[in-house]
Amino acid sequence: MDIPVLAMIARSGWVARTILIVLALLSIFTWAIIFNRWYFLSRAARLSKLFQNQLGSLHSMSDLEKLDSKFENCPAAMLGGVTLGEYKRILADARSDSGVKDWSFYLQSQFEMASDRVETASAGLGARFDRGLILLAITSSVAPFLGLLGTVWGIMNSFYQIGNQGSASLPVVAPGIAEALITTIVGLGVAIPALFFYNVFMHQAGRAEDQIESVAEQLLLRLKREIFALLFRKSAQTQRQYP
Repeated sequence: MDIPVLAMIARSGWVARTILIVLALLSIFTWAIIFNRWYFLSRAARLSKLFQNQLGSLHSMSDLEKLDSKFENCPAAMLGGVTLGEYKRILADARSDSGVKDWSFYLQSQFEMASDRVETASAGLGARFDRGLILLAITSSVAPFLGLLGTVWGIMNSFYQIGNQGSASLPVVAPGIAEALITTIVGLGVAIPALFFYNVFMHQAGRAEDQIESVAEQLLLRLKREIFALLFRKSAQTQRQYP
């Protein structure tokens, strides 16, 4: 049996139509976010995994610049760029601060500063994974209640019409009740995909954030090795200058 949904919507009151318009807008924004997050999170996970795999084969921090150029707009590569920038800064500071006697303390302080900046960048990149998900959460919570509001209003209006007509027969009651239930159906149709994909994307975002933290630890470990090598060279130079 075909249900004349469009005809019911056309006969519905201004309250139901307003609610249906709001639900339609929420649905449009919801699906836009779903497609955007699906593309972004899938691409970020794939590229970050490739970046992390190739990161282990690098011989020095200088090779990181070539690796970053291969992964455009990849969160892990962006973190690599921050780490590389900190490494270059440490090298430049070490060359300019030639009068340092305690290179161990100096380079330890430089590493702690670089570590803080990398961790801050990691947290900032992690926040990008959750972008837009708040609207999915709001839609999944609000849409069913908007639909219920339209239904309650429609049922109340139907009873009012029954009172005016003085009849409670099924042909009189059924059309109004059916029209009133449309908003609930639409509300659930908007909320269910929003709730489903919200949970999917929250899981993917959590895994992506864990991956970024793993990349950050790997980058900081490599940076620490480079700083130890620099410390060895600077300590040797200091011993020659101050025997």
